[in-house]
Amino acid sequence: MTQLTDQQIEAQINAAIDRQPKIDAVEPRANKVIFKDGRISLHFNNGATFSFLAQSVEAISQLSPEILATVELTPSGKGLRWDEPDIDLSIQGLLLGIFSSNVWMREIAVKGGSSTSEKKK
Repeated sequence: MTQLTDQQIEAQINAAIDRQPKIDAVEPRANKVIFKDGRISLHFNNGATFSFLAQSVEAISQLSPEILATVELTPSGKGLRWDEPDIDLSIQGLLLGIFSSNVWMREIAVKGGSSTSEKKK
């Protein structure tokens, strides 16, 4: 494998920095996170918002409201961070996990199970 020179590494870093504004223009990133009433709300740089109940995410479901309220965004805007306890969650992983988790699927099943449509009968 070829070793890169310091100059080549520096050039790659500068090129990545130069590309960042284009990426920021098209890739949504969280720019604000709020914990309130058991719900974590994410606000994105494109105006979108997403919120979920903390209890629906296994990794944080047992945390106290006081700890949940200490949530911070990672500098990239792609993750959530709690210093104590040491927990990091990717926002993409949260979106994928919530909509395919056992908790989410149980919620859907409960709602479906309570349906009394003619087709269901």
